[in-house]
Amino acid sequence: MAREPQSQKSLADRLIASLQQDEFVLYAQSVIPIAPQAGARPFQEIFVRFKEEDAKMLPPGTFFPVLEECKLLPYLDRWVANRLARWVRSAVSIKPDWAVPRNNVNLSQATLSDPGYGQYVCRYVDDSYLSGGALGFEIALDCAITHEASVQKLMGEVRPYGCSLTLSGFDGSKASFSELKDLAPDYIKISSTNVASADLREITQKCQAAGIKTIGEHVESSQMLQDLRESRIDFAQGFDVSPVIPL
Repeated sequence: MAREPQSQKSLADRLIASLQQDEFVLYAQSVIPIAPQAGARPFQEIFVRFKEEDAKMLPPGTFFPVLEECKLLPYLDRWVANRLARWVRSAVSIKPDWAVPRNNVNLSQATLSDPGYGQYVCRYVDDSYLSGGALGFEIALDCAITHEASVQKLMGEVRPYGCSLTLSGFDGSKASFSELKDLAPDYIKISSTNVASADLREITQKCQAAGIKTIGEHVESSQMLQDLRESRIDFAQGFDVSPVIPL
């Protein structure tokens, strides 16, 4: 930290203070079923932003590298779980019959090395209506492979509360399929920009045969959405499907 530019150090100090003062905000993007599902729980991915980004004081995403360098990402991930639990608890108190959505939160690589994160989350899940499938964790496939034992430990702690696992960055290769057995995800994300439409159907069939739901991500055109429909993928996510909005 001593050698970094003063502006970088000032931002780091500002972010540390903001974590203590609850100055981050949550956003969400819907994950939409390709085929209508009667009575299905709404599904969304949760994103976190710094309030000063909304005020256009910082470019989007600027704070993540700074938090990573300062080893603060595990604290941010804990804040997200805390804030999401508060949001759900507040909404249910206003409308007890509200259908709590399934919420996917992204976990940093550093958080996978935090041995207390699973138990921390379980306390909030048990006390805030986040059990029974309302909370899931999204991890990049290459990160999950590198930290396989940590992922297995975390999911062993949170699955009894109905928490799910989503792996992103899945390319459908033979090597990637071999990893699924040990990681046992509930969902995988396939980028239709990186996987040929001709291969999507085969990938989807293999995943569904293994009991894994599939999500086509980065859907930014009607043609992409049509390709996903033809491949019979389960869900779609992207700006052509749903915008990112404040939670």
